[in-house]
Amino acid sequence: MDEKLQAWIKQRLDAAVQTLMKEGVVESIVVEAKPAWVLPHTLLIGKIRDQARLGGFTWFICGDAPLTHAESSVAATPREAARHFALQWQLRASREGMAGEALAIRAGALYQIVEEDAFWQTGNLGSE
Repeated sequence: MDEKLQAWIKQRLDAAVQTLMKEGVVESIVVEAKPAWVLPHTLLIGKIRDQARLGGFTWFICGDAPLTHAESSVAATPREAARHFALQWQLRASREGMAGEALAIRAGALYQIVEEDAFWQTGNLGSE
């Protein structure tokens, strides 16, 4: 992995952790966050675990997308998490009407990525 991509991943992880902490998604000062799947310089699906929490973790997506999170129980793999986020965005966009048009476009693009096997082959951080 090249240095620019490593820096991009670190920057996105750090920003996501800070936001998720502010939103109260994680409550401990000590958290573990790691990338699970990356579309270089575009999307990152990660996992964050609160050390105060006994089990599970929280999926999140960030990058060229609204930071969105979901409990680990909604998906077993990064690909399933991406599918969940695409559906979540689509539902939110439909409630927002015209104001949600950009989100609906992102939801559609993410769903296309989910459906394309090439994005999920081995070699990625979150290969299945």
